[in-house]
Amino acid sequence: MVKAKPHNPPMPSEPRRWKRVRTTRREDYTIFKVREDIFADPRDGREHPRAILEADEWCNVLPITREGRAVLVNQFRFGSMANSLEIPGGIVDHAETPATAAARELEEETGYRAGRLIELGSVWANPAHFTNRVHSFLGLDCEPIHDGRLEAAEDITVEIVDRADLDDLVRAGRITHPFSLVTIYFASLREAT
Repeated sequence: MVKAKPHNPPMPSEPRRWKRVRTTRREDYTIFKVREDIFADPRDGREHPRAILEADEWCNVLPITREGRAVLVNQFRFGSMANSLEIPGGIVDHAETPATAAARELEEETGYRAGRLIELGSVWANPAHFTNRVHSFLGLDCEPIHDGRLEAAEDITVEIVDRADLDDLVRAGRITHPFSLVTIYFASLREAT
């Protein structure tokens, strides 16, 4: 019996690294800082300005109860000017690990606590402009422990759905937040293995 070799897609060739020549502006907006960096094109040396957003690390957690139900949050988002069905998440504070922040955000936003927290992976928030990563977690054996401790500017409704219905909510366009989608995808990959 011949064993099939695992498929390893070819790696694309590496582009040249651009050198930051200088930073021209810096603005602090509390949740992130904006700066304008000037980069030199390695092909011809021409300079190009780029907007860079410095942000703290972020985290998300897909909470699943012992009964196999997903705990979601629905909240108004100012950028889209619409309500958004998502998984809990937020900023990783400076004294926290991403896992500690994910557990904290889950409890604050939903009132649930995970029996087990599993790291799924991380992605760049937006490598074109943002400096931070988003860490994804799966919370298992989640149980309600209180009604949630929302921050002053948060207005969140908790929605409980069957885990099996998450894919349908994605397909129907009900879950559109990219970091929720990434975490759901990471969880699906984990379940498939």
